[in-house]
Amino acid sequence: MPLLSAAAVVSFFVSVSLSNGHHEFQSTACRYTLLPWTHFAVAYGGLAAAVMSVAVHLLMFRSARHAGQNPNCGWQSTVSTIFFIIACLMILLTAGMVVVAHMDASQSAANIGKPICEG
Repeated sequence: MPLLSAAAVVSFFVSVSLSNGHHEFQSTACRYTLLPWTHFAVAYGGLAAAVMSVAVHLLMFRSARHAGQNPNCGWQSTVSTIFFIIACLMILLTAGMVVVAHMDASQSAANIGKPICEG
């Protein structure tokens, strides 16, 4: 689960970087360009990692309770809870990046080849 949470965090920052890079490229080229598929792969990959991290946490929590254990005691539960909270936050942030990727793609596709710069 920590690896999935970390993957979601890394994917979010890579997705933001790719989006900023695409906007800078379009500004430099002074024209709209299509959004590369990597933007979608990173955004959806981060979202999938965050959702899987939350699902694993909930399944492990439920499994421990079903086995008669107390999943709320000990340092492991604290670490697990921290990664769960991070993953929940990353679901929101990476879902936002998925929306941004689709908005960028639709704007670029609608204006493909048109100039951005004036003059």
